[in-house]
Amino acid sequence: MGRLGIVVAALSIFAAAGEASAQCVKEGDELCQNGQTYRCEKTGSELTPIFQNVPCAVNVPAPSLTGTWVGSGHQSPAGDAGADWSIAMAIRDDGGSIDYPSLGCGGSLSQTARDDTSAEFHESITYGQDKCIDGGDITVRFFKGNLSWTWVGQADGQPYNAIAVLTRQ
Repeated sequence: MGRLGIVVAALSIFAAAGEASAQCVKEGDELCQNGQTYRCEKTGSELTPIFQNVPCAVNVPAPSLTGTWVGSGHQSPAGDAGADWSIAMAIRDDGGSIDYPSLGCGGSLSQTARDDTSAEFHESITYGQDKCIDGGDITVRFFKGNLSWTWVGQADGQPYNAIAVLTRQ
C-alpha cells in the first residue's frame, strides 16, 4: 500500500472512531459501530473508541406487521368493478380488518398463521357483501419495508386471485 493509501486508511479509521466517540461513557466499554467493535480507552484526557478489528452484531429490530397498510390491488379475472381497487388493511397481533374503499366493502380478518415477517388471514366480508367475494384467504409478507399481499378466493365456482404491494400508513 502506498503512502497515500496508508493515510486514507488511517483517516477512515479515525473518522469511524469519531462517529463512535460520543458513545464512550467509561473506560473499558465496548461499542458496536457499523458492524465493528471499538473499545473505549483513555487517550490523554479523553475517552476514545479504539478499533478492535473484531466484527460484532448490530441489533436490528425485527420488522413488525402490526399497523395500517394501504395500496392498490389487482384482481384476475377482473370483477364487475374492474381489475384494480384500493385496499386498507389493519393488522393487529390477533387478527385485523380489511377495507376496500373503492369497492364499498370490507370486513374482519382471522389470523391463521404468523411469524416475524409473514402472516395468513381468512377474510369475512361484513359489509358490502353484494360487492365483494366473501371468504378469501390473504397472505402478507414483509419485504423491504412494504407488504407483499396476495388474496385467493372463489365465487360461483370461479377462482379469483389478487395481488398488491401495501405501504405502511
